[in-house]
Amino acid sequence: MRIGSVPIRVSLATACLALTWFAIASSSTLEARAEPVSSACSSASGKPVDSAHVGSSTCLPIPRFVSLRADAVNLRVGPGDQYPIAWVYHRAGLPVEVLREFDVWRLVVDADGTEGWMHEATLVDTRHFVIKGKSPVTLFRSASDQANPAARLMPGVIGLIQRCDAGANWCHVRVGHVGGWLGRSAFWGSFPGEAIPAK
Repeated sequence: MRIGSVPIRVSLATACLALTWFAIASSSTLEARAEPVSSACSSASGKPVDSAHVGSSTCLPIPRFVSLRADAVNLRVGPGDQYPIAWVYHRAGLPVEVLREFDVWRLVVDADGTEGWMHEATLVDTRHFVIKGKSPVTLFRSASDQANPAARLMPGVIGLIQRCDAGANWCHVRVGHVGGWLGRSAFWGSFPGEAIPAK
């Protein structure tokens, strides 16, 4: 199921050329950056952190979830405005997972598994979720499937994650003016057992 995105037709030759160009251009840059990452990013104790799990530009965790800032966000085949646009997303708040960083560009994957590059300016750290699958799910008034229902959420609905406790199977969320509890298995936008502090 494609959620709020429009394909842009790109010839195979153009896409292959762009990807080849990126592979050649970025290999030396990435090698040059490999050393500074671990020294620039430090933990609270002042010790360098594992560079494999932090972004080379932000020192934030990799992978991590972010959301689309606007109703029109381009997904490109490479990290730069010179690369072709593969998709245009028309869903502000749609969650995407950041897999890599390259300067101001983020390699992301959406709920359907589509990967590409987005500019950091088009993304926000606010945590949202999207309902996947083909059937509606129930938003409950408390963290139990025996609780009273607050709403039925259709596939494709986007909402705000307000809190997830570490190791918990339930998250407190909001869709519009309706708040409630949603099982993690019912949505895409958090890692299993991930703690998301209350905002």
